[in-house]
This record gives sequence, structure tokens and C-alpha cells, in this order.
Amino acid sequence: MPLQHLSAFLGAAVLGFIGAAGMFLVEHLRQEMRTSVAKDVAKLEKDLLKVKLELQQLQNQQSTERSVRQKKPSKAKKANSIISNTTDECFSVSNIDSSDMEFYDFSDDESSQVNSTSSLDLLLKELDKKIDSGNVEDIEESLQKLEDLCLEHPSNPELLYRIGKAHHKLAEGHDDKEVIHKKLNKGIDACRAALNLAPYHAEVHKWLAVLIGSRSNLLSLQERINDGHLFKKHVDIAISINPNDSSLHYMLGRFNFEIAGLKWYERKVATTLFGELHNASYKDALTNFLKAEQLAKFEWKENRLMIAKCKEALGQFKEVLNWLQKAKVGRNTTLDEKVDSDIESMLLKYRDYSR
Repeated sequence: MPLQHLSAFLGAAVLGFIGAAGMFLVEHLRQEMRTSVAKDVAKLEKDLLKVKLELQQLQNQQSTERSVRQKKPSKAKKANSIISNTTDECFSVSNIDSSDMEFYDFSDDESSQVNSTSSLDLLLKELDKKIDSGNVEDIEESLQKLEDLCLEHPSNPELLYRIGKAHHKLAEGHDDKEVIHKKLNKGIDACRAALNLAPYHAEVHKWLAVLIGSRSNLLSLQERINDGHLFKKHVDIAISINPNDSSLHYMLGRFNFEIAGLKWYERKVATTLFGELHNASYKDALTNFLKAEQLAKFEWKENRLMIAKCKEALGQFKEVLNWLQKAKVGRNTTLDEKVDSDIESMLLKYRDYSR
């Protein structure tokens, strides 16, 4: 090839390379711009969600403050309609209207607003003590008070999830399956209404999971499996929000314990009919219960009983007796008398291991 032709070829090649490189560079820059824009959009969406949640909290507060100034509704309103009425009145963050944003009005007396909020907080603490007392009359009285308060504060998730909690406590003390089912479903409705208002509230997820888990014995196999997925979903969310709540680790332990106890053919049938089940072992359950024991601020009878049952399932019989003795002196947090009877029967079974 003549020199001038070679030079021309090399020149064309260089120009072609430069052109290709230029096109590649332009496309690369475009791609970077698209990536950058995508990141900006994602960040903007995240910021918008944060703002929406803040708006939700502010509107909740304004609704509460506005309700305090209004005349208390007549007692003639039936408590039975609280949950359905409240659910209908609950707003969605995605449907916030500018006309609803009354929280920009700072003309009210701020000191009275703070006092009213503080009063409600103090009242809720008192109601929590009564609900946790295990006394049926106290729980029923607290439930009635919460339902009355819900008429004044229809968009308050703190009231709604406590209504669910109270229904669960009352269901524990009943033998009538129809009554139990009715109370559990009322509690679930209350907690779902609370979840619409506060999707990142650990207590809401926790008590919704508790109520869902408590109705498992009243459902068909398929419904129980579906509820099992829901139960674990809400427990996992609650733990991610509040990992230091001992009761959440106890709940996860109970779930894993039940799954570990399934016979192979039960698991096979359930998997064939309804899809893959969650995998869990007694060691997994024991880890959850030991974590709950570590975090608990009191000697928790039910949790220690479950540790003993895990030890039994794992063949660690000498440790079974040790945990049963600890459980016997622990505090019972449920109205279910089966906890004490289980402890007594297992102590009788393993009494020889004390020698």
C-alpha cells in the first residue's frame, strides 16, 4: 500500500476511532446522567414519603387538639360501632388535601394543647397498667374508656391498637370459641385501622401479629398457613423497628417452635397444597426465647416454660428441670391457666432429674 494511502487509511482509522470514542463518551455521559437522575428521583421519592409521614403526624396531632376543644359526644353512641366508624374516618397520606392542613394555624393557646396531650398520655399509661393487670373487670373498664376516647380522637392509633390489645386479653380468659373468635376479629379490625394511620408503629404491628396468631386454632389449615405468613411478616417488621422488645422475640420463638414441631407428613401435605412453609428448628426457637429472657425486665413465666420445652425437644433433660423451677416463680402475663398446669405436669415428669 502506498505511503499516502497508508497515511490516509491511518487518518481515517484514527478519525473513526475518535468518532467511536466520542460517541461512546457521549453515550457514557448520557448513561451517567440517566443514573444520576434516577438516583435523584429515588431520593426525592424518599424525601416525599418522609414529608408525607410528618404531615400525617401533624394532622393527627391537629385532629386530636381540635377534638379536645369540642364538646364530648353523647354516651348514646354505641361502643360497638367505634371500630367501623373510626376506620371510615381514618385518612390516607396519599389523599391529603390542602384544605385539611389546619395544623398551620398557630392561633390557639399552645400551653393548653400541650396540657391536653400530656393528660391523654398519662391516661393511656394508667389504662396500660389496668389492661396488663390480668383483672377482667379492669380490662373491660379500660376497653370501654378507650372506645369512649376513640369518639373524641378518631384518628389516634395509640387508642386503636390498645383496643386490639384489650380484646386479646379478654379473649384469653374465655372458653367459648365463638366469643374468642369475635373478640379477636374486633381486635384485628382495630389494629388494622391503626396500621392505616401509623404504618411504622412497632406496637401496632406487634398486637396485630398477636391477634392473628391467637386465632390460628379457630381456622382451617389453609387459613392458618396464610395467617402464619402474616404473623411472621408483622413480627419481623416490629423487630426491625424495635429490636429491644422482649415480647417480639418471644413471639418469633413461639412461631418457630410450632413450625419445628410439625411432623414431616404435615409439612409435606401443607407444602403440596398451599406452598412452601417457613423453615425453623427448636434451636432457632430456643435462640429467640433466650433473647427474650435477656431483654425481659421481669421473671417471665411463659418464656421460661418455652425454654424448658425447647430443652426437652433437644434432649437436654437436666436443663429442663432448671428452667421449670425458674418458670414456677416467674410472673404470669396471661389469663390462660394452662401455663401453670403445664409447668406442674412437666415438673412432675422431670422430678427425678433433681437427684
